[in-house]
Amino acid sequence: MNKMPSKSESEKMLKWLNKNRRTLLSLYRNQYVAYNDHCVIAHSENLRDVLDIATASGEMFAIYLVPRRTASIQILPIHFRTVARHDWLPNYHVRLKHKDLEISTTMLVDSGAEISLISLKVGQDLGYSLADAESTLLAETIGGTVEYVLRNVEMTIDGHSFIAPVAWLQSITGAEQLLLGREVVFDRFNIEFRQADEQIRFTWREELS
Repeated sequence: MNKMPSKSESEKMLKWLNKNRRTLLSLYRNQYVAYNDHCVIAHSENLRDVLDIATASGEMFAIYLVPRRTASIQILPIHFRTVARHDWLPNYHVRLKHKDLEISTTMLVDSGAEISLISLKVGQDLGYSLADAESTLLAETIGGTVEYVLRNVEMTIDGHSFIAPVAWLQSITGAEQLLLGREVVFDRFNIEFRQADEQIRFTWREELS
C-alpha cells in the first residue's frame, strides 16, 4: 500500500496530471494509470495489476481512471466540448478504502453533484457487489435516468478520514470520471476553488476559528 501524498506532493502530481491529461486520454483510455509528478508508473484495465506494479516500484503514486472519450467534459451521458481557454479540471487526491483494498485516487470535485459517484467498473474493481435481491435506485440526469446503488465508503482527504455515501452506477454510461460530491464532504470541509492558480483548498471545519 502506498502512502498518501503530502499536500505539496499532491499539488505537484495534480499539476502533472492536468498538463498531461490529453496525452493520457489518447494513450490509455478506459485504463487505470498510476502516476506521480513526473511520469506514468503503470497502466492497465485491471486495478490490482496497476497497484501491484506501482507499489513494487517504491514510488509515490496516485490512481486515475482515464475516461473512454477524449476532448470533452462529461456529465454522465451528456458531453460538452470545452470552450474555456483555461484547460484545467478541479481534480483532487482522495484515499478510498474498501475491505483489503485502499487506494489514493483522483476525483473531480463537483459542487453540482449531490453525492459522490463511481462508475460500474470502478465499483467492481474495488470489490463491491450487489446483495441478494438488492434493488437499484434511479437518478434523474440531463440525459435521462441511470441506475445506481448506495455504498458508504471510507474516504481520507488531507489526513482526515470519514464515511460518505457514494452512488455506484449499475449501467455503463461512459462516466468513468470519479466525482466528489457535496453530501458529507462539503459539510466536513470548506472548499475553495482557485482556478487562476489551478488549485483547490480543502479546510477541515474543526480547524476553523
